[in-house]
Amino acid sequence: MNEIKTLSCIILLLFGVKANGQYNNNHWAFGDSAYINWSNPNNPTVGVSAHTYRNGSACISDSNGILLYTGYNYNLNPLRPSVWNKFDIDITDTGRIYGGLWYHSSLFIPDPGNDSIIYLFTIGVTSASRYGFYYTRVNYKANNDSGLVIQKNVQLNNFPAFDGLMSVRHGNGRDWWVVSQKWYPPSGQIATNEFTFYLISTIGINGPFSQSIGSVHSTGLGHLIFSNDGNQFANVTTRGLIEIYNFDRCSGLITSTIPIELEPSSAPYLHTITSCAYSKDNSKLYVIDASQSTSTYYILQYDLLATNISASKFVVDSFIAPTAPWQMKLAPDDNIYISAFDENFSWPYPDTSTAYTTINNNLSVINYPDSLGAACDFQPFSFNLGTGRSYFGLPNNPDYELGAWVGSPCDTLSVGLSPNPSPEERGAWMQAWFNPEWNMIHVNASKLKGKSGVLRLFDVEGRVIYERKVEVISGGYFTTEINLNGVASGVYIVSLTTEKDKVQGKVFKL
Repeated sequence: MNEIKTLSCIILLLFGVKANGQYNNNHWAFGDSAYINWSNPNNPTVGVSAHTYRNGSACISDSNGILLYTGYNYNLNPLRPSVWNKFDIDITDTGRIYGGLWYHSSLFIPDPGNDSIIYLFTIGVTSASRYGFYYTRVNYKANNDSGLVIQKNVQLNNFPAFDGLMSVRHGNGRDWWVVSQKWYPPSGQIATNEFTFYLISTIGINGPFSQSIGSVHSTGLGHLIFSNDGNQFANVTTRGLIEIYNFDRCSGLITSTIPIELEPSSAPYLHTITSCAYSKDNSKLYVIDASQSTSTYYILQYDLLATNISASKFVVDSFIAPTAPWQMKLAPDDNIYISAFDENFSWPYPDTSTAYTTINNNLSVINYPDSLGAACDFQPFSFNLGTGRSYFGLPNNPDYELGAWVGSPCDTLSVGLSPNPSPEERGAWMQAWFNPEWNMIHVNASKLKGKSGVLRLFDVEGRVIYERKVEVISGGYFTTEINLNGVASGVYIVSLTTEKDKVQGKVFKL
């Protein structure tokens, strides 16, 4: 029985659990009046939304339907960003929200301390008058669910922002990390690798926490998306960068990076990577590459389990302008959907029958994203949008159902500790990460009370594949490396047990 319990705990640690919260990603509003209801993933339905703009949107919903969504409406004069409620009505006083509202420049985060309040975070990418990082707070239950703005356009910084705003749930399963990046316009003379994180908790917004790590980029356009367990994210740019970042949901720190393709230090920039998406099992990364030299758009797959990820690149399909695939997103049915703009028309699309085309009246679908190569089963323009049409954008939503990182140092909501405890407040903890260059796991632990113990490495089936006795140095610190020569790619658990402590961490060998 104990062995069964141990294996069950390890499996939970590997894959996480879904949060008990009320919010989900089951309703998408985007493009020209497009709307998809994913409440039944096996039978999604389409409808009509108030969103009618070429760029991205953001949506948040619960079990009863969509709650809020944001973007632009071409029918509003003057054109301005708005927040719509579940009745598809523009909420009073949400007009003229600051920020650019580009492809990935807005998102909704529920307030962990108030189940009636939702934050809308926005960033400014392309216009000096809109630069900065802002939040607006909406009570979506007020006025009989019509919504009420509590605060609007509260500025957290004034930096020109990279179009890669995204969020992931904290390892405690309640709070949220929001990540953004700065860039240096007008033409990116200064390359940067700086990330800025904010912690959204029951006591408000904490931060900024900045970290410079990984490869540099020099453009304001791209995409950032977290893996489905929240412990990794991919970052791509329209000058060709594709990079993976291992992320600690407890500390909010990037622990290591895996470069796949680098951004050239100067022109020509031959690759325009506009969007990316993880497969459900996190083993594949898909990107859209709008080649700057041939006007050809490529759907690419990278195998994240390959020894050489860059060399694993597989061309899923290609398109020639005026067909312009631009954004991709993993849906609740575990397929990846791709939007495309029909460049035979300008925007907004005219309301004529000839302006409804195969390109804009359908989304393309990767039906088996976990599968390698052609087995992923890409079907172009196979999901019909009814009366809706796609432009460039899709909703920029985090995973609202991602739960706590079970077995991590922060997987419980301990009374008396702040949501992001300082090193002085928290007890024994461990960080473990894989270094692909050296093919080893780095292990660091601190605040240990025990003096000696056993270090073990478990595989996904709970088998011990490495074990040795260890000593804790003065002050409660422990550091070592585990050589992975001869160990297959996959997910592993590092566990350190002393006479007084037990800490563990998850690593993913690529």
